[in-house]
Amino acid sequence: MEKRSFHRFFNSRHHSFKKIYILALISVLFLSACQRLSRPSRVILITLDTHRADYLGFVRPDKVSTPHLDALAREGIYFDQAYSLIPITLPSHASIFFSEPPHTLKNYNNGQELAGKRTRPSFVNYFKKNKFRTAAFVSLGVLAGRFGLNEGFEFYEDSFPEDRWYLHAEEVNARVFPWLVAHQKEPFFLWLHYSDPHDPYAPPDSPDDLKIYLNDELILETCLNKYRTYKLHLTLKPGRNLLRLDVNNFADANPDHFLARFDRLRVLDATSAQEIKADLIRGWYFRREDSIFFFKSGSYIEIQNGPKPREVIFHFRGKLLLPVEAIRDQYRREVEYMDREIGRFINRLKELNLYKNTLFVIVGDHGEGLGEYLNTFGDPHIGHIHYLYDIYMKVPLIVCYPGGLKGGRRIQATVSLLDIAPTILDIMGWEKLPQQQGKNLLKIKDRDGRLIFMETYRPESVRDRFALLASPWHLILTPEENRLEIFNLKDDPEEKNNLAGSIEGDESVQMLKTRLEEFARRALKEKIEIAIDKKTEEMLRSLGYIR
Repeated sequence: MEKRSFHRFFNSRHHSFKKIYILALISVLFLSACQRLSRPSRVILITLDTHRADYLGFVRPDKVSTPHLDALAREGIYFDQAYSLIPITLPSHASIFFSEPPHTLKNYNNGQELAGKRTRPSFVNYFKKNKFRTAAFVSLGVLAGRFGLNEGFEFYEDSFPEDRWYLHAEEVNARVFPWLVAHQKEPFFLWLHYSDPHDPYAPPDSPDDLKIYLNDELILETCLNKYRTYKLHLTLKPGRNLLRLDVNNFADANPDHFLARFDRLRVLDATSAQEIKADLIRGWYFRREDSIFFFKSGSYIEIQNGPKPREVIFHFRGKLLLPVEAIRDQYRREVEYMDREIGRFINRLKELNLYKNTLFVIVGDHGEGLGEYLNTFGDPHIGHIHYLYDIYMKVPLIVCYPGGLKGGRRIQATVSLLDIAPTILDIMGWEKLPQQQGKNLLKIKDRDGRLIFMETYRPESVRDRFALLASPWHLILTPEENRLEIFNLKDDPEEKNNLAGSIEGDESVQMLKTRLEEFARRALKEKIEIAIDKKTEEMLRSLGYIR
């Protein structure tokens, strides 16, 4: 009798209690599973500078081959809708380490130092506090420790060659491998920064493309496209001297075309460092708006000297002029090269028995434009910084914990770089950052309806711009131009159809517009001016961030 009564209780009048019971049971099991997630002995954060989300073989095998990143994505969890908050390297990385957006960090551009606050620590401090070794290896000068991301790191490798402010992935690996050997028996937090997809798109095996002759004598053969800063010491003969520039552009052999460009071109006296008059003859065009010198193969620079030999310095830096398709192919090659080096890094971890029980977080800091939009000169825009369209903001994001976290999943929830620090701290079982604005990636639901605010700022950007992503809507506001763009990413993933003038009656979109306008007003009102020193200005100029 009691059994029948229990059966009726569980299957008839109290059916709703049954649902509650089952849901509670599932919740308990889920929480138990979360609690059983063991604390990793090591955490490795790998940031992929300028890596677009669609240039990952795991996502788009028709575009690129990235077997090593793909393997991590398959073994871990891949987030299909991961976004940066700003398309600028330093503030984007700052949002990772502090779980705060640029406008509250007051970090708007490269070269601006992060103001230290005791109430706003980097999550790296928690590793240091818990007796983990902490180390960083960065590959771009804009992430030098003096700008503030070195907080919590006992070792921060940020040295660069004299002629460039970037490192290839193999150079980063050459620095980190000895560190791994030295600390393989200790718990550690390691940040690796690879930047090969960042301009200049020139893998280490790129062939020489420029020959320079002084008075018909070959004085330099180099790869201009690697965007190094050159300071050639020359001896001028008395009278007329001619420098000839022969360009071998792999994508264009037409001698009537401009094949290369300099964004730095000076001849200096070796003793006084005063600039010497030099005339550009045959095959030059100077664009005054941004001080770019375009030249053809066989162009000359004429320098008139006095009656005695003279020591001078020929100072220049430039790139090949490539069509969009060639640029995209170079970008692909850079991504594939970086992937191979990541594979070497992973293999080294396995050789040292450091792969298992290590939590990996692999993420791009922002995307890259590859000619999909036009710049202010009407040319295809190559780069980032200035725009907030999807290709500039969407990034790859992988969380992989071999042996500790069930992988093989793809998450469609909208997430951002703010969520990385909370995820790592939660997995480690440590307290939250006092200022954190992100959430644990593993606990975000697909239907959370999150709003992601995005921003980019002068002077690096040509305009202050703001955006709001509320899937499927993507709103972009340029206050200076009083311009609003509204895109439906579900129907228009390439963002070609601006709906701003056609959906004014949609209340939900109007609400988003109001939120975006309020955000922009507040950010601009609270924005502060931050000066940069001469050394930083020179570094930013050498990387092409400023002219």
